[in-house]
Order: sequence, then C-alpha cells, then structure tokens
Amino acid sequence: MSKKSKKTRVDTIVFAPTNGVGLGHLTRTLAIARRVKKLDPSKKIVFFTTCPAIHLIEREGFTAHYFPSLEICDKSKRRQWDYTLNQKLSRVLHIYKPSMFIFDGAHPYNGILISISPFKKIMKCVWIKKNQYTNISQLRKTFIKEKEKHFHYIITPNEVGHCNEIHENSYMTNFPIIYLEQSEALSKDAVRKLWQVPDNYKVVYIQLGAGKINDIQAILNNILYALKKFENIFIVLGESIIGQKLNIIDENILILRDYPNSRFFNAFDLAISAVGYNTYHELLYFGVPTIFIPNENTSLDNQVARAMNAKKAGAALVLRDSKEDDIMESIKIALDNEINTQMRKSAKKLIEKNGADELAQLIFYLRNK
Repeated sequence: MSKKSKKTRVDTIVFAPTNGVGLGHLTRTLAIARRVKKLDPSKKIVFFTTCPAIHLIEREGFTAHYFPSLEICDKSKRRQWDYTLNQKLSRVLHIYKPSMFIFDGAHPYNGILISISPFKKIMKCVWIKKNQYTNISQLRKTFIKEKEKHFHYIITPNEVGHCNEIHENSYMTNFPIIYLEQSEALSKDAVRKLWQVPDNYKVVYIQLGAGKINDIQAILNNILYALKKFENIFIVLGESIIGQKLNIIDENILILRDYPNSRFFNAFDLAISAVGYNTYHELLYFGVPTIFIPNENTSLDNQVARAMNAKKAGAALVLRDSKEDDIMESIKIALDNEINTQMRKSAKKLIEKNGADELAQLIFYLRNK
C-alpha cells in the first residue's frame, strides 16, 4: 500500500486594503496583486477588506473576505468593532497561513495589529503607505511611527514630483502605482463609437471623487453650467460604483458608473478632476489634459502639493477657487488646441512606467529576504 503524499500548502499572500467611501486603497492593492499573479500564477491571492466592492476582487479571480468599515458602523462602539475585526482577520490568517500580509491604508486599526502579531515569525508584514501628509501634528506623526513598528517593511508608492525620506526597512517605488496598463485601455475611436459621440465634439470627463469634498454638488453645478456655454462638448460624468448617485438629471450628460474608468481615458480631450492618488496618476499616465480641483482640507493627503506638481510640469491646470468665472477661464485655456496638445505630451512624460510591476517584484524580494 503506497503512502499518501502530504498535500503541499499553497503559498498565500493576504492583501488588506481599508476603504470606506472610496476605492483608492483597493485599486492600488488590486494593481499589485494582478502583477504578483502574473509573475507567479501558483501564488494564492486572498483579500480581506473593508471595501464593499468585493465583486471587483472576485472578478480578478481572487478570494475576497469583507468586513464592514468603521465609517458605516456605529463609531461609539469602536472597541467592539475592533474586537470583531480581530476575530474575523485572525480566522482568515489561521485558515490560509500566508507567507505575507500586505496592508494598504491610512493607519492600521488595533484589531489588525493584534491579529497579525502571533504570525509575525512566519509571515512578513508590509504596510503600503502614502507619505503626503499636511497639517499634521507632532503627536499624530508619533502615533503613525508607532504603528509602523508593527510591520517588517514599509513601502511608499511613488508620487509624481515628490520625494519621501526613506528609513531602515522602508522602500519607495520609482514610479506611481497604476491599475491598468496602457495596452488595456480602449482606443479613442472605439469609445467614441460606443458612446455615439459626434465627430466634431470634444469629450470632457468630470470626476470629483467619492470622498468628502466641500460642497461637491455646488462645485459640480458650476462646472456643468460653465461647460454648457461651450459649443460641441460631450460631457461624461464619473460616478463611484459604491458612492451615492449624483443628483443630475440631464439627457445630454453621460453618467459613467463603471470600473476602472481609466479604460476610457484615451477618448477624453479634457478632464476636470479631484486629486486623489489613483485618479491623479492615471490621468497623467494616459496623457489626459486635466484641470485639477484639490481638496484642501485633508490632513493625510496633500492634494494641493500633488496638483501643483502637475501644473509645474505643464501637464495640468489647478483650480483652487471653483467660482463660475474661474472655471470658465480654465476650460477655455485647457481646450485651446495648442495648449491642450502640450499638456497631453507633458503628462505622458511624467510617468514612464507603471510602478505596480516594480512593487510586485519587490514583494517577491521581501518574501524571500
């Protein structure tokens, strides 16, 4: 009688992006996970996330475990939420026994830190963390540094025109993390045909984000009012697939509730956009001339600095006062043929490669270090 061979455990990586109303952390980790799987198809990819859009994870062929974010739960019961988070994540780690745990978020909750602690001798723990802080107190900086000690490595995704101070056991990619490759995007002609855009029309994309921007409806109304004063404009309004539906009823406006919207970017002559990490870099990567409207009240994301870096490079305009006259003037400048062409060229020069490929390779290096 032959001996039964022991079943070899599949090497597993657990990605843990935390998201509430947006998709930023999930998009970044999905971009990386896709490249990891491409480099080694034998790897098992598991997601544990507070983002409700788990169908996006499953669509990529990955296993998804969902836990509701604190933002949609009762914040007065934070301890109970943290305790339950710990129980759920601990169970996932016990089941899969991953070789790596990769967290992407503003800061890891106590429930996460408690969960990963018993596994740190057999599991490399990585925090993918942006470093564009603004108006942050020394106490807050100390708090973040204490959280970093719970991880073996800190990886900072590159920001266009921004350099971060790198410390021991920390790494920074040379290029920003982008979800789609340029080859995956639809052609300009294919999109225009799909949407039945008249030949002499220019396509303008508006994406003000799913997060909290001051009086987003008023800003949106001003933008739409200004655009309608221009002739031959086809308006596309990006709407988050997990956010509230926009209060817009206009048969002349195409509402795009899709993911990822970047697959349509080749068709856009101009974008008017918020300045979150992913959308910002995607617009530059695909060479879309853009008017950026930064949210100036974010302590953990310096959107003004990010937008100004693109402006300095001649790749975008920055609108910090969203009054009707200012919007009109910015659109007029950005749609000028000569300026528009130059903005497109400048944008493409800013991001030569996709940092997601680089980060996937870094993960393999750290896995075996």
